[in-house]
Amino acid sequence: MLFSQEEIAKSDIIEHLDGKDYYIHTVEQGQTLYSISKVYDIAVDELLFENPDARQGLNIGQQLRIPLVSREKLITDDLRKGEFRYIFHIVRKGQTLYGISRIYDVSVDDLKAANPEWAKGLDPGQYLKIPMKDPVVNDRSMVVKPDAESRKMHTVTGGETLYSISRKYRVGLPELKAVNPGLTSNLSPGQEIVIPEYQEEYIQQEEEKAFYEHIVKEKETLYGIAKKYRISIDSLTAFNPGLSKNIFPGEVIRIPQRVNPDSYITHRVNEKTKLKKIASKYTISVTAIKDANPDFRSRVNPGDMLMIPVGPPPLVSPDDVHVVITPPDDIPPKVMDSDSISCYDKMYRYKKDFNVALMIPLYAEEAREISLKARSGALDPRKHKSFNFIQFYEGFLMAVDELEKQGLNVRLHVYDVDEKVSKTIQVLQQPELADMDLIIGPFFSRNFTLVSNFAEMFDIKIVNPLTRRTEVLSNPNVFKIKPSRDAQAALLIKFVKIYQPKANIILVRNNKFQYEDEVLEIRNLLDKVVPYGVKVPNASIYDLIVEYAKADTNLAPGVLINSLMVEDRMIRTAELENLPADSTFFSNGIAEVIYATDSVYGVIKYASVVRNNLVIVLTNNEIFAPEILTRLNDLKDTFDITVVGMPEWDLLDNLETDYLLDLKVYYFTDAYYDYDDPDVKSFIMDFRERYKTHPDDYAFEGYDLGTFFLGALMRFGTDCEKCLPYYRQKVLSTTIKFSPAYPAGYENL
Repeated sequence: MLFSQEEIAKSDIIEHLDGKDYYIHTVEQGQTLYSISKVYDIAVDELLFENPDARQGLNIGQQLRIPLVSREKLITDDLRKGEFRYIFHIVRKGQTLYGISRIYDVSVDDLKAANPEWAKGLDPGQYLKIPMKDPVVNDRSMVVKPDAESRKMHTVTGGETLYSISRKYRVGLPELKAVNPGLTSNLSPGQEIVIPEYQEEYIQQEEEKAFYEHIVKEKETLYGIAKKYRISIDSLTAFNPGLSKNIFPGEVIRIPQRVNPDSYITHRVNEKTKLKKIASKYTISVTAIKDANPDFRSRVNPGDMLMIPVGPPPLVSPDDVHVVITPPDDIPPKVMDSDSISCYDKMYRYKKDFNVALMIPLYAEEAREISLKARSGALDPRKHKSFNFIQFYEGFLMAVDELEKQGLNVRLHVYDVDEKVSKTIQVLQQPELADMDLIIGPFFSRNFTLVSNFAEMFDIKIVNPLTRRTEVLSNPNVFKIKPSRDAQAALLIKFVKIYQPKANIILVRNNKFQYEDEVLEIRNLLDKVVPYGVKVPNASIYDLIVEYAKADTNLAPGVLINSLMVEDRMIRTAELENLPADSTFFSNGIAEVIYATDSVYGVIKYASVVRNNLVIVLTNNEIFAPEILTRLNDLKDTFDITVVGMPEWDLLDNLETDYLLDLKVYYFTDAYYDYDDPDVKSFIMDFRERYKTHPDDYAFEGYDLGTFFLGALMRFGTDCEKCLPYYRQKVLSTTIKFSPAYPAGYENL
């Protein structure tokens, strides 16, 4: 049973300690770390960092130091300032600057420069900034040939090959050929070859391809091998596809020849078990494993990540293994050519197990707070954030299940990442994340920046599922599924060119201070596609005059009006009667109406009675949008009107359906679902059967995103972006088509 507790009051005691201002909070009965953190709007991990004793539990009367300005706020403010080229590392017990620098491949000096407070020492739980490297563009054609004094020469001997020479001097074949014009693989003894200067980048690439080959001995276990080589079992299985925990003598296991500088490896718990059992598998004491994992007691659950102490790294490499430099031959070849024929010639289902991270706001803390009583039937999901995105997850799982039946091998890692920056930083500490092939999310923009930086650092593809903001396109590995507002102007011009080439165009906005830049851009683009003028047949104008005369009860039957004002021109009936087979020319101008001052009469002033009027309304205002539609609907019997709503009318919920249909209203949306489509009907039925509820938009989006990206991984591998322009995966919504975006990444247009 859950008991309600009295509301916690924020302390009015403030003290200045160690250069910072703190609230001093006294713990009272029934209070928890989570409930206190909610009152002070601070992450639980920061509470624990400032109050290490609280890890053992809270006591009545215990005093807690709570910063007036939380880390969450400081980091959020930094993220809002503009370009943010960092990720964060949370310091663990026993870690050093050098060890951390090796994890992220940055120099110790760069770490010190980004973290001036390092001189005070590192404390467990401390946030350390990890600076991003500036992007490097390598142009092989720009390699400079060394001058005569500094260059090194090699004389070819019998049996040498170009590859063996490149290995000897640790340079790449492209560098060798660049400084030796005309050099081929046909070498002759005595031939002299110029050796370029030391290429650090190439050596690093080669070192990453170096492996130990360990031959399993009698009574050896995978746990013992993992401990010996200081590598997690997850990493062992990643480098050895098909490897199981039941190994046998003589089996060869590949182990990357990279030294783990930390004094521990990680272990992912796969089943509910005791720490004692895990300790025995690694032949370490229970005390040692508890000391390394103070947050765990005697039992652990599936998904828990433990640190296994393995001691300091050895000074020499193992002497009972064979070192090989060639990469594994069962890694699928990359799709190198972006040509569509090449992509599909090389397309096949990869046997590799792909690691995919889904970072979705599940609000697990709130879920734990939901009353048990509400579960009996009184629970309203709309009142709990925990249910906001659950259908995205459910739709995504349906896509995974379908693709697995087609041959996809995927390990899906789900992380609860909401709008809290500190929570995102905690997730990024998970060691398996660096081995992901694809990250989907986070859903909130400022957290996406942190994870995007992480993905860039470890060269991982990352998908932004919701935002329309172009700021996320700062990483060449980013895929933005929602088209930005900037893309709408170009789409509008395409719409006008194809469907409304002869329309009379009127731009409408509520006041002159809104959408100035958008109006200017639209005008400039329309000027390039709208014709200088339009010819309207005289017969059509004459028929209109006859129609008006019949409707005018003040005129005698058969009598016509003498003239008609059309687009600010007086058209005389007699002229039309004299030239019935001719046309009247109307010049094209793009009119603009400021509704706050001109009202609907501004539209009437510029509207045409002899051709279609394309009224482009720029607003996101939930009051103005239905107001202008109501007024335009009143004019539909007089004028032929088509409306285009911009920029985000798909987000407006209060638009009358009748007006949308009567006025032929168009607006831009990133997804449209045809409920008469058999595939859509089938998805809805399957979703209802599986989850006992009707799918919402997030369910469709989760299914489509999973179908598209996991399908691309399965068919083209991790370099799938080269083939996405030619990839046509059927989804439930309109077609997904990615194009390179500015300044980086890809956008669905």
